[in-house]
Amino acid sequence: MNWINYLLQINLYLILTFGFYWLLLRKETFYTANRFYLLAASILSFAIPFWQSGLIQSWAVTEQVSTAVAVIPLQEFTISNLTNKPTWDWNLLMASIYFFGFGFGLLRFSIGLFKLQQLFNLRNLEGQAFSVFGKIFVDKNLDDYQTIKNHEEVHSKEYHSLDVFWFELIGVICWFNPIAHFMQKEIKLVHEYVADQYAAELLGSKKSYAQILVGSHFKADGNVLVNNFHNKSILKTRIMMLSKEKSKKSAVVKYGLIAPLFLGMFIFAVACTESSTSIQEVTQKETTSTGIANEIVVTALKKAEETNEEIFETVEHIAEYPGGSSEMYKYISANILYPKTAIDAGISGKVFVKFVIDKEGSMRNPKVRKGIGYGTEEVVFRLLEHMPKWKPAIQNGELVSSYFMPFDFQLD
Repeated sequence: MNWINYLLQINLYLILTFGFYWLLLRKETFYTANRFYLLAASILSFAIPFWQSGLIQSWAVTEQVSTAVAVIPLQEFTISNLTNKPTWDWNLLMASIYFFGFGFGLLRFSIGLFKLQQLFNLRNLEGQAFSVFGKIFVDKNLDDYQTIKNHEEVHSKEYHSLDVFWFELIGVICWFNPIAHFMQKEIKLVHEYVADQYAAELLGSKKSYAQILVGSHFKADGNVLVNNFHNKSILKTRIMMLSKEKSKKSAVVKYGLIAPLFLGMFIFAVACTESSTSIQEVTQKETTSTGIANEIVVTALKKAEETNEEIFETVEHIAEYPGGSSEMYKYISANILYPKTAIDAGISGKVFVKFVIDKEGSMRNPKVRKGIGYGTEEVVFRLLEHMPKWKPAIQNGELVSSYFMPFDFQLD
């Protein structure tokens, strides 16, 4: 699995799980359950892409999803009789943008850690009330000191700081995804709900506790890595949830829907794993003069159609074109032409060709699965016929893989 595929899957799962939370769970008063849901959803979003299960792989629905997700768009390049001249590497540009944002987020996180170290050495707590990593900092001169301390003790005992750090790291990795930042804010809000509920119960009056929240004045620290008792930006929401009636027991049924949500994510991840085990990584865009966009669809078959040789679904090392994907693109751009008959007829579309890379690295059994005619299939077959030997895939020392390779003929 390449890192782009992994990153895309993570963010897709974050969007799905947070969307489920926002629509069904956010307004429920099962605050502890909501906290653990957000944690589990975020952790599984990172873990599920690595999931492999023979049971799930055997399901028919997984095979259908695998076929659907197996189309991976490659960078566009054009083919003609002219000399190929690379113009721009869009993958490099996207990677540069991503790592620039990642570096900025990492710098911001590091500054937060530095400020946090300074807080541990803070001597003057005048007007402050916050907690971090089991340490509670509350100005003893504050009105309602004990109630505020009770609130911060909840943050401390339940290790809320670990949640905050985890979601901050997610924000660094997935900086471009607004959902990652929404989750950062939501987990802190849930922390406050949990602590407010506990502190209000000890005080014996939700109304009195709400008055403490509204009437108190604090010097709230701006560090995103700490839990502050007084946060103006979420104060209104906290008071509203504090006065909200407890959710009915029947609302627990909503949490039962989590199981099919995660199951669907597992199925999708396994399907992606099956598809991506043999996918050549996208690395280069090359252009000349006639527009052709290319895609590769890669899948694995259990049995070859013309032999009894086993075809593996997943492999330790995928088959590789000699020199890598960039060399494959050079070969394609140098050896394929848009058929004149297709140009004259204004024909464009995809040609799906199935072929197998055997143990010797040779391409065999090419067959058209779907074509558009007008000489396009013949052009693709000639291209494959003269293709050099690949480095065969490796699984316990040997492997035969089967591929679908569509060529997307599109006219400028």
